[in-house]
Amino acid sequence: MIVPRGHSTKRTTKPCAGCGATLSARTQEAMYQRVFTCQTVTADTSGGLPVECWINRTPNSVETIAALAAMSQVSKREDGSARAPSAAKRAQVVQRYIVEVGSGEPPISWYRDVLREHNARLVTGALATLPYWKQDKLRLHSLKSLGAIDKCVSRVRGVAGDNLADMLGAFVEHYYELMAFGFDNNLYGSANPVKISTLHQRIYKLANYLEWLSGQGHDSLREAGPSWLMRYITERELHPSAAYQISKFYSWVRKKHPFVPSVRYDRRGKSKYRTEFEVLKLDASREAYERICAHPEPQGRALALLALLYAQRTIDSISLKRADLKRDPDSGLWMIARPGAEPFRIEQELSEALDQCLALAEQHVRRLGAVEDEYIFPGRLLGHLVEEVGSKRIKAASGCSPNILRRTAVVNMFRGGEKTMGTVVLRDILNVSSKTIHKAIKMTGESVNSPMAREEADTLRRAFLDADDD
Repeated sequence: MIVPRGHSTKRTTKPCAGCGATLSARTQEAMYQRVFTCQTVTADTSGGLPVECWINRTPNSVETIAALAAMSQVSKREDGSARAPSAAKRAQVVQRYIVEVGSGEPPISWYRDVLREHNARLVTGALATLPYWKQDKLRLHSLKSLGAIDKCVSRVRGVAGDNLADMLGAFVEHYYELMAFGFDNNLYGSANPVKISTLHQRIYKLANYLEWLSGQGHDSLREAGPSWLMRYITERELHPSAAYQISKFYSWVRKKHPFVPSVRYDRRGKSKYRTEFEVLKLDASREAYERICAHPEPQGRALALLALLYAQRTIDSISLKRADLKRDPDSGLWMIARPGAEPFRIEQELSEALDQCLALAEQHVRRLGAVEDEYIFPGRLLGHLVEEVGSKRIKAASGCSPNILRRTAVVNMFRGGEKTMGTVVLRDILNVSSKTIHKAIKMTGESVNSPMAREEADTLRRAFLDADDD
């Protein structure tokens, strides 16, 4: 037998980090500072897997096999010894998944236990290598807010005491039970995802209020009635939507504790989005357009143009895929054709910016050496940029927030006579009722093809854009 050059037949033994069984391995494995399992390249399993192997315990689960193979990858010291502590922690997370889950997506309770010991970025980096993470109907698309919710409850417990913290914790568990019901009955999907970040914002506002109550001498909600909530609103200049969420918490607590006073607050109160709703004038929108076109950074330029010209939400723009772009055979420019939506042509400036973004995307390499070949705006969240990053780039390119650009785009669509496109944007993106849309179209009359005066535009936008679109 001729042994290939560079290949050694010498063997050594090394314990598997998964099941603990002693396995045969090539001698160079002893030189590596990484976790060793039966799925490591240097492992010799020609004699079969040991009986106690976790692959046998979880009927050949693809996740278990991938996890055992990933342990050596996530434990690599990428930048020397400085990465060793985090590499070991990533390996611990994967090991815990193998032992406690083994197959499929873990439940929320498992994520919460792990996030009490490790931060969300480390857990995501460890688990993103597993097959279940790439499922279309993944329960949790981001772990960033999940651990922060429990930290809010812990913060209240340390400041306000167990009584208020227990109420807040029970409120959190109530929402997790509702989510579990949705998972079990297949109520969630790409069109109706679970937004843990929304729950985090709600719990964060409640935690601040409960800490404030504790500072005022309250250890329960028994004496903290509407007058205290109004005092808190005045003192903190609280937005009506936050006050409305606090009143909902009161209503929920009253179901189990009748002694809690009744608090009612209408979220349609004096909202700044109804009295200070900003839309760019025609001249200002043209200046913003010129400023965006002159912006040197192609990703910010493309994202801002998508918002100003086509009223695209930031979350939709940053998740744009290569497959969503089609060439227009007549002009040679790009067309955006998302699945299940009617394609639309784009301006030359945006098409050129997308070409530059595609060139940048081809140079992007994700963690563990995986090349990004799906998204036009690659990043670390599900393969694309984080929404906060996209919003910052839009503001840097235009000088305005994405919301202002989107509202201006819709008003300009009606101002320019594009009723159909404006109606689609209002109905499917801004979630405005058909009745209100018809009223807005009726208000435009026959003058939609001529430039609208500022007063007419202001009246029009109040008819169908009277709420924040976040």
